[in-house]
Amino acid sequence: MTLHDTSTERAGGTPAPPPPQRPATGFSIRPAMVVLGLAVLILVVFITIGFLTSQSPQPVKTSNTPIAVAGTPLRAQAAAGLLSPIILSGEPPSNILNAVSVPVGSVRIAHQNNAAGSGQYDAQVTFRSDSSQAALLAFFADDMKEQGWQVFDKGPAANNPGALEVLGKLAGTDGYYWEMGATIPPTTFGHGAPARGWTNFTVRLFQQDDEES
Repeated sequence: MTLHDTSTERAGGTPAPPPPQRPATGFSIRPAMVVLGLAVLILVVFITIGFLTSQSPQPVKTSNTPIAVAGTPLRAQAAAGLLSPIILSGEPPSNILNAVSVPVGSVRIAHQNNAAGSGQYDAQVTFRSDSSQAALLAFFADDMKEQGWQVFDKGPAANNPGALEVLGKLAGTDGYYWEMGATIPPTTFGHGAPARGWTNFTVRLFQQDDEES
C-alpha cells in the first residue's frame, strides 16, 4: 500500500470521504429577465396610452334630420350648429354637444357667456319656439334622458318666477362633469306672436368645478 492509499483510508480500512466541493458560483439570468419583462410591459402601457390619447374626438353631429322623441309629439334636431356662438377652444367637448337637441323649428335669438373669467365654462343660448311651455318641458325631460343626461331636477326654475326648468348632468370626455339646464318661461301671446303664442327657452351648459361633483 502506498502512502497515497494510506492517506485516503480511515482506520479500519474505510475509504475517506472526498474533499468538500466549493459551491458553484455560476451567474443566473432570471433577475435580468424579470427586469426586461417589466421594461417591456411599461413600454407597451405607454404606447397604448399614447395611441388612445392620439385618437380624434368623435365628430360633432351637424345633421338637421328630425328625430322622434318618445313621450312627446315634438321632434328633435341636433343643436350643435345652433350652439356655435358658444363653442370656444374645444369646449364643450363633442360628446356634450352631441347630447344637446332642440325642437325642430327652434330659432336662435341670443347667446351669452356667463363665465366672467372664472376659468370654468358657462354659456347659454336662447331660442324661440312656437310650442307651449308645457310641451317644451316635456320635450327636454324626455329628450335629455334619451341623450344620456342624468336628469336630477324638473319643475319651477329658481329665481325665475313662472319659468320651468329641466336640469341634467353628464360626464364629458374632457374629464369633467357637465350640466345642462333648459329654462322655459311662460308662453307669450300678441306683439307679433302666432295665435297659439310662442315660447322662448334657454339652453345653458356649464362645466362643474371638479370631476368628482
